[in-house]
Amino acid sequence: MEERRGRPKTIVHTDHPRKFTRTYEDEFTVETWKFDLDKFDKGPIEVDIKYKAGAEKKLKQIAKEVKQQKKIEKQMKKINEKNGKKN
Repeated sequence: MEERRGRPKTIVHTDHPRKFTRTYEDEFTVETWKFDLDKFDKGPIEVDIKYKAGAEKKLKQIAKEVKQQKKIEKQMKKINEKNGKKN
């Protein structure tokens, strides 16, 4: 029997869908990405973002906390610089 090398003669092609939707969900949003590979093959053609109830309030609270934390860190840095110069 002869050894066969290289690409096989029969190539099986699987048909992947040309139009499809993917949904991503996190604690604040539900995102629906719509793809149409016939129109654009580099990414989604449409993205729909829906915020969950209360998400806006939570996001604002997180932003406020981050801003406050940065302010505290800046103040602590000033205090440490003053104490370092006195010694």
